[in-house]
Amino acid sequence: MILKPFPFQIQLRDFFKKQSKTWNWFATPTVMHEQAEAFKTDLLKNVYRIDAAAEPQIYEVLNKAKDKLGIIIPVTIYQSQAYDGNNASIVFFDNEAHIILSGSILKLLTNDELLALLAHELSHVLLYNTENREFEITNNIINAIANDNHSELFYHETARLYQLYTELYCDLGALKVCGDLHTVIGTLVKLHTGLDKVSAESYLKQADEILERTEKGAKGETHPEIFIRAKSLQMFQNEPATYYEKIGKLVIGKNNLQQLNLFSKTEIYNFTKQLVDIVLKPKWTQSEYCIALYRQYFTDFKVNSNVMITQELKDSIDNSEENLKDYFAYVMLDFALCDTDLKEPFLGFILDLGEQLNLANNLKNCIKKELKLTDKQFKDSSLKYAAELNQILESEQEKTY
Repeated sequence: MILKPFPFQIQLRDFFKKQSKTWNWFATPTVMHEQAEAFKTDLLKNVYRIDAAAEPQIYEVLNKAKDKLGIIIPVTIYQSQAYDGNNASIVFFDNEAHIILSGSILKLLTNDELLALLAHELSHVLLYNTENREFEITNNIINAIANDNHSELFYHETARLYQLYTELYCDLGALKVCGDLHTVIGTLVKLHTGLDKVSAESYLKQADEILERTEKGAKGETHPEIFIRAKSLQMFQNEPATYYEKIGKLVIGKNNLQQLNLFSKTEIYNFTKQLVDIVLKPKWTQSEYCIALYRQYFTDFKVNSNVMITQELKDSIDNSEENLKDYFAYVMLDFALCDTDLKEPFLGFILDLGEQLNLANNLKNCIKKELKLTDKQFKDSSLKYAAELNQILESEQEKTY
């Protein structure tokens, strides 16, 4: 079993590598050393160091995990003095690692479960040592940007997703080391519930029930919900060949206007441009008012005359939350209402587009709301809009597509 970064992590790494000045600054040893020292100063003030001589059994488990992951750097284990639930974290700097445990983990977990936990934490080191520490540099860059109060929200979402994928990577590391799916899942459930006895099999059934009710993806701030992590592990165990293709849908879920990341933001921008080009493809829609509105969206008026309703656009809309579908509907309605001389045929036109794009209900609701129409009024008006559209099409003999 070979651990490899997720496509999202690779995509973000490649994006930042193109920003050469930023990348080179974060990659310099001086900066990385300064970041390490900022943490190192406070470490010993807030923890109890567990010595190998005093607790040899714990370090036997640790060394087993290190051997299976091929990690040779020295690792020290600490118990946090503050109670912050049952949790574990790892800090890696200066070619040494420090694992901090909090809560009653050492009492709660069996040796096999402790092995899974320590393997998970050590997998952070494995990831950050991959490809000349490029994924550690990527992590530092996106977190620095996201923590800046002036940064846009999509950077925060990008950082969140990067951390979530890191946790899934480390879960796979735990599975690699302990070799038992139920042990890894049982460890996750124990840590999050505090129970000393759990059933991984029962929890997987519960995860399936949750997924049947929602397609929202993971929303956890620093760790995905454990049902996502459990399902991710099961997916890898059962279908390793297709795992990396399918995991994005499980983690990210449907596109959400309120949770755009660096890449989905660009994707939605491009689909918006495609949609507006479709709306303004017919010559009769390219009035002075509509062109002026176009320039508010994209600065330069340059409609792609070859634009089509593609399957990719339809799939993107289908894979969108209702708030994003409403956004697409309002973009079309924005153009339909901006020129009063074209209002009725334009409304007929976008209603036709809405049927083709599976946005009919969203458009109906938007039009009813903005024009203050009842259901009956909307139905009657729709017939009128269609008739007005047909008159234009018949008179100009213009083919829209």
